[in-house]
Amino acid sequence: MSPALASRGDSTSALNRFVEARLAQSTNQLQSAATIYAETLKEQPDNELLAGKAYASAIEVGDFDLAVKAVRTLQKSGTASPEMPLLPYAEAFAQRDWSGARLAIVELEALGNFAFLTPFLEAWLDSASGRSATASLVQAQSSNAGKYYLEEQLILNGLAARRESEALALLAPVVERNEARMAPVRVIAARHFWARNEPAQAMEILKMRSSGPEQRLLQKIAAGQKKGVAEKVTPAIGLGFLFERLSGDLILQQAELLSQVMALAATRVAPQSDHAHLALGRVFAVAGNHALAVTEFGKIAVESPYYLLGLSSQIASLAAERQFEQAIGRLDTALAANPESPETYILKGQALQMQGDHTAAATAFESAIALGEKLEKSDILLANYWLALGGAQEQAGIWPDGLQSLQKANELLPDSPTILNYLGYAQLERRENQEEAVAAIKRAHELRSNSPAITDSLGWAYFITGEHERAVTYLESALEGEPQDPTINEHLGDAYWTVGRQSEARYAWKSAKLFAEGDDLQRLARKIDIGLLPELISP
Repeated sequence: MSPALASRGDSTSALNRFVEARLAQSTNQLQSAATIYAETLKEQPDNELLAGKAYASAIEVGDFDLAVKAVRTLQKSGTASPEMPLLPYAEAFAQRDWSGARLAIVELEALGNFAFLTPFLEAWLDSASGRSATASLVQAQSSNAGKYYLEEQLILNGLAARRESEALALLAPVVERNEARMAPVRVIAARHFWARNEPAQAMEILKMRSSGPEQRLLQKIAAGQKKGVAEKVTPAIGLGFLFERLSGDLILQQAELLSQVMALAATRVAPQSDHAHLALGRVFAVAGNHALAVTEFGKIAVESPYYLLGLSSQIASLAAERQFEQAIGRLDTALAANPESPETYILKGQALQMQGDHTAAATAFESAIALGEKLEKSDILLANYWLALGGAQEQAGIWPDGLQSLQKANELLPDSPTILNYLGYAQLERRENQEEAVAAIKRAHELRSNSPAITDSLGWAYFITGEHERAVTYLESALEGEPQDPTINEHLGDAYWTVGRQSEARYAWKSAKLFAEGDDLQRLARKIDIGLLPELISP
């Protein structure tokens, strides 16, 4: 800390500290900024401007305590924003301060926007304090927003109140509908019944096996594992899930700060919830704060149904920061602890690909396939493993082994647009087996005609086989879907030049050049300069 800023308590010092915090934020030193705001707010607890900045900074770095302090200052001055009372509510709930929590609800209602949450917040207070939540939940039907969350909240309240028969009646249609959105609810319910020593009921809830966490949980129940898996629903878990759900929905609406507020509230009321840590990690990742995301994802225990999801998210955040060595080291540690995990080998292969080591990636994918076959994984899963292997081999120049891997993927999962497109395009790039390659791409396009990537492949197939006008039609269609894609722009430029539309060709090549790298960049520069020569045609 600068000696010039060491003095405390006077306005000049406060201003200096404020400027220091803003500078830290501008250089992405977010934690330093939050620390400065916390120190300065402690000295000037009634400073409204400082409190507003401290609040935003606290949310950004996940400092719940600082956020609550800032909220209390803003509430005193009457300048609190609509979501803010949720944090004092979460703090009071975590401390079992029921009167404090109810006061926060009153303040939330007065600010309007999140008043639809009142019935749920009151219901969890009722449940936590040993009272019936039924009357409170009935009030949720008075708003459309409340109705949207009511079904899952009724299920979780029923389980928390040990009214399992009521909860099961509501769960039955949730299981049969098999909606991806309700997968976390099914996981919570299954863990509850497993904790009650009712494995058959738990497995019935998971029978559709529609998500990775559900499949993982089912395996653990079948193996009789309870540690870190079985968990009865409590008011804290139910309330935490409400905040987790709101966080996820707000991410989809690109309401970044609000999403972070909800995820922080979730981890405060349910600090042991693996799904809460997953939610908070995701909002940090979306905000680009990958260091905090990595830490949060790392809190998900290896026994958790969400472990692999957390691990893959952790690797993605490390890769986003180009910390490939750390990512691969993290995966090696995970494999040392559990060498029989094909999913972890897949993650390692993907990390190696991002690092550019496609040969090593192929080796990792081969290990995943061997384990997957040993464990009798589904054809769908194995097809994707073979696709990953074929892709790595193709990029590493391990050919025709790559072709054989792609063909194996296609055998296991016929009529997969992704596999058919890759199978066809990889051969087309090498100008081999053109009839079979074009047929595969045509079939992929029949199955998924709205995909710009597949439409580009089909247009390029027509170019390679001499149907240039037809190629232009499909490539223009592909460009409408992905106007900044360098490959599509280059393909279209080549097609334009071939049919005599030179000025449009150069425009397309210039567009491709904006996003191209390496050899592609040099090839495009030459085409823009001298036009299309046979040796300059796109691969």
